[in-house]
Amino acid sequence: MKLEAKELGRWARQRNLRLLAHSRRIIFVMLPLGAFTGWMMGLTVEAYSASFRWVDTHLVPNHLVLLLPLVGLPLATMLLDFSGTGEVSLSEDIHLSRENPFQAFPFRASLVKVAACFATIFLGGSAGLEGPAKWFGAAVGLQCHRLMSWLARPFRLFRRLKTEAGTMVVAGAAGAISSVFRAPLAAALYAAEHEGVLQTRTLIPTLVSAAAGYLVFAAMVGHAPLLALPRDYALRWREVWMAIPLGIACGLVSSFFGAATALFRRWLAWIPLRWRGFAGGFGLVLLMLPGHFLVPHLPTIRGSGVELVNHLIQTPADLRMALIFLGIKVLATALTLGCGGIGGTWLPAVCMGACLGSAFDAAWLPGYPGLLTMLGATALAGAFNGTILVPVVFLAETTAQAPLVVPALVATTVAYLVARDWE
Repeated sequence: MKLEAKELGRWARQRNLRLLAHSRRIIFVMLPLGAFTGWMMGLTVEAYSASFRWVDTHLVPNHLVLLLPLVGLPLATMLLDFSGTGEVSLSEDIHLSRENPFQAFPFRASLVKVAACFATIFLGGSAGLEGPAKWFGAAVGLQCHRLMSWLARPFRLFRRLKTEAGTMVVAGAAGAISSVFRAPLAAALYAAEHEGVLQTRTLIPTLVSAAAGYLVFAAMVGHAPLLALPRDYALRWREVWMAIPLGIACGLVSSFFGAATALFRRWLAWIPLRWRGFAGGFGLVLLMLPGHFLVPHLPTIRGSGVELVNHLIQTPADLRMALIFLGIKVLATALTLGCGGIGGTWLPAVCMGACLGSAFDAAWLPGYPGLLTMLGATALAGAFNGTILVPVVFLAETTAQAPLVVPALVATTVAYLVARDWE
């Protein structure tokens, strides 16, 4: 009995020491890391909004906005080429980071990639801010790991704060993405999930970092959601059944988008990277023309497409316009990525899905606008990014409407299965 009591006592002490170590890492490492990356991306989001307002005021009336892709995409490809970074892919870097984060996110190369992302997104390309957020947050997290490892040599205190490099990479990315999504739980899941797998050892630090990043962002900008629905929705069987054909359509569009991106890459591969941006920029100028003259003050191609999604939610559904927006956004994003521009694909996929959902709204639910628009946004984002849980959580956090969760699950699951079979 005495031996068992001693064993229990030793086990309890070890458990308490582990809890203390985890608490120290959360308070002294993860919270500051998430707050810093969230603050930096909060400044970026503010700069992004300010740049769009400036362009709308100064460049749209005189049509100079049409020349932006001829500046942004060549600048991005030249940055990548002259820096020695070369062609890059965020998905490949994320996959590599699971095996060797030091090779995936070297600090200098990551800053070059972030700069190329900003040139792409701010100056006419079609890509999402979550791309540079993930690169920047991951690079900062890795540098924090290196700093802790360096300080741990002379100072014993920092040895207790050391965390695995992979965990720091994911936590840093989550803090930055939470400022872009304005949804900390979805940001944490998006950063932590890899090929449909969530590891609990990285999820807790990631959640803490994402929460810290969002709190700092909210203190700077406010709590306004990324996508604001104009009305409340009720759960009805009709919308649940409508989610099935919508999911099928989203899965097919997701597959087409992936194929178009690969096709543009093959077509333009013969052009040296430094000049490839001019070819992509010229193509984007042509794609900008319909949207510029139909809705001149609405960025149908530039940036992530959040402005277009909010426009579709707030205005009555129009089948013809929704299909036009869908076609040019799919082609513009595929061309942006295919010619060497870089950025995220999550928010552009949300925009494509919203355009498709708005077409469904116009055709089948004209008196209930916005519902299928948001379901389409969720389904296509999940289909293209290979996840079911994250887009549904994103929808719930962004809209704060629980009735949308059930049809969103149906649409996203169907779209995911269709896209996987057509991949």
